[in-house]
Amino acid sequence: MTWRIILQLALSGLSIGSIYALVGLALVLPFKASGIVNFAQGEIVTFGAYLALILAGLGLPYLAVVPLVLIGAALFGTAIERLLIRPIVHQPEFTLVIVTFAIGFIIKAAIRLHWQDNTFSIDAPFVGAPLALGELRLNPAYLVYIVSTVVTVSALFAFFGYSKFGKAMRATALDPIAAKLMGVRIGSVFSAAWALSTMLGAFVGLLLAPVIGINPEIGHLILKGLVAAVIGGFSSLGGAVVGGLLLGLLETYAGAFFGATFKNLVPFGVLILLLLLRPQGLAGTSSVRRV
Repeated sequence: MTWRIILQLALSGLSIGSIYALVGLALVLPFKASGIVNFAQGEIVTFGAYLALILAGLGLPYLAVVPLVLIGAALFGTAIERLLIRPIVHQPEFTLVIVTFAIGFIIKAAIRLHWQDNTFSIDAPFVGAPLALGELRLNPAYLVYIVSTVVTVSALFAFFGYSKFGKAMRATALDPIAAKLMGVRIGSVFSAAWALSTMLGAFVGLLLAPVIGINPEIGHLILKGLVAAVIGGFSSLGGAVVGGLLLGLLETYAGAFFGATFKNLVPFGVLILLLLLRPQGLAGTSSVRRV
């Protein structure tokens, strides 16, 4: 295998891993804020893609569709948290898991009622002929995936590191009772976390829709997002990004060396091995509880 092929595979792996990283981030955000894993996140990705399809059908260009979808997703996420999650947030964890699964099933069923299982597409400026980079050939969509992830992650770290509300969200994730005593509005933090999470999910749908098409099964990649989040450490935003990129590289190289079947086995094998050796993930911290 030549260096050109190795680099070509690396670019492909990083682009796929960027998508997994964004989904992983979307899962970690509400978990850090409220301790809830949103198993409807895959359907949020699907929701973003279909909302883009509706807006594109009105004649809007892709660059105008993007902000409208993100705003719509933020409102949708806030409504889910306020109407469906907050009233039962103190219920057993199993109840919360079932509720998020139910939300996902409802979203998918509602989509199928109108669009069935047909596949649709929308135009985007990054869909076109491969770009020549020396001897490498780079799909423009791959470059957009990587750049979008870098910009998104940088914006999130700046938000949590420097903004007052971002610091309030971090404080709530560490100790909600202490944050409340310091005057942080916990309800607003929970709503914001879900809004950010659904925006990220819908953004993934926007990125995927012009490339792979729009159908009700886009959301199946939540499994890879979960793996990315667990590999990185479910309590770490940076860990979710690293986990997603590693997962994309692992899949790509495994598929190139051993075939498509083995490609789907490697990530889950690595996940099981990591859980056996380091259950808290690569960037997670183990908790010590005194009894």
